[in-house]
Amino acid sequence: MPGHPEDDPEFLSVEGPEFADRVRAADEATRRLENANWDFEIAPEIFAREAACDVAAKEIVSTFDGRTQTRYGRLVMKGAGQNFNLMSHESPRTIYLGARPDVFDEVNAQLGSRGLEDFGDFRELGRPVRVDFYNPTIFYQLRDVVFWSLLYRCGLFPTGFEDIARQLSAGNVIRNLLFNPSAARTRAGGPMHMEAFAAVQFPTDVVEWMPKPLFGGMSESSFHVETLLTTDPTDISHPFLDLVADGRAVLNDRPYFMRRFGGISPKDATRGPGVPPEGQQR
Repeated sequence: MPGHPEDDPEFLSVEGPEFADRVRAADEATRRLENANWDFEIAPEIFAREAACDVAAKEIVSTFDGRTQTRYGRLVMKGAGQNFNLMSHESPRTIYLGARPDVFDEVNAQLGSRGLEDFGDFRELGRPVRVDFYNPTIFYQLRDVVFWSLLYRCGLFPTGFEDIARQLSAGNVIRNLLFNPSAARTRAGGPMHMEAFAAVQFPTDVVEWMPKPLFGGMSESSFHVETLLTTDPTDISHPFLDLVADGRAVLNDRPYFMRRFGGISPKDATRGPGVPPEGQQR
């Protein structure tokens, strides 16, 4: 669920009495929305104005021992702007581990692969700009998401908000990460591709796959490579990717059974005929 602040120069740059005023204004708008059962029409300032960022590709390596799954992620985002945020849902028991780009080099070298670069169409995108995720924040309720989005003027799309509501109702939390490129790309200059790494670990007795990302308005599908490393042999399949390799691999000096899946991953929640527009018309 990538997004971006509508007013880049002000993002995270206000302090003192002015910031206190912004907090009060965001809280008042959040209260009005909550009392109206989150009807955005009464507070149009919450709407995102236009698409600014989308997941264009992802490469995942997961280890699973029957009790714990560790998921290492490499995300490539397509975006135009200066500052961005990325929201995703997860179990409240998840531990955030930070960036581990070395994992992909170690696994791909054993498979004679370059990961996402095995896709010719992905290579044509050019080398993505490296960015780092920072300031991880956990949202526990809808109010948290709306208040933060109003405070930092990020805006929300109905599709994303509806998904967030479903995930929170299911007992998950929403993790928000910030990222920004060294040199911003204006919308007039066309979007850029940004690459970031992150890893999480959570208890589970079954393998949990990442769901299809939401359509953010820039990439209707995403290149997708996913490698599963298990301590016991398995014939598990992926819900929407083809099996492209099966064998053994070593990670962090530990041997695993390996299954790799790959392909083009469609997006969820694209807005079709008869569905209200994603952003308030201005």
